[in-house]
Amino acid sequence: MVIDQDAAQHTTRGVGMTTGAEVAITPRTDRFDAEDERWLSQIADLVTTLREEVGVVSQGRIPEPGTKGASSQLILALSSAGVLTAAVNCFRAWLKRDKARTLTVTWSDDSGTEQTVTVTGDSIDQASFQALAEGIGNRLGG
Repeated sequence: MVIDQDAAQHTTRGVGMTTGAEVAITPRTDRFDAEDERWLSQIADLVTTLREEVGVVSQGRIPEPGTKGASSQLILALSSAGVLTAAVNCFRAWLKRDKARTLTVTWSDDSGTEQTVTVTGDSIDQASFQALAEGIGNRLGG
């Protein structure tokens, strides 16, 4: 797990929400190019699962520094501890399917400071999402 305190390149929309928190998720892989249809299909599977389990998922593209391509970025609105738990379970299941996958999750804490956690498919354990669960859990009042 990597916690990146200098995550200025990531954007989290909805900072300051009072009824929940928004998180930005950037999936990556070492196996495929960002525009490879097989990779885009894997991201589509993640989006479908998150929509089924969590609710609304917005999808966009963010430019990749130093390349002509762009990465997918997903935005989730987390409104309760149950929704947060469902999202983390989706993340874990998706990462376990391919050890070359990585998810970078970015959110703003109560003070507005941006926090980032990066979890890879080959290093998933109980503590991997601890910073996310604590940070978003505090925003949700749990």
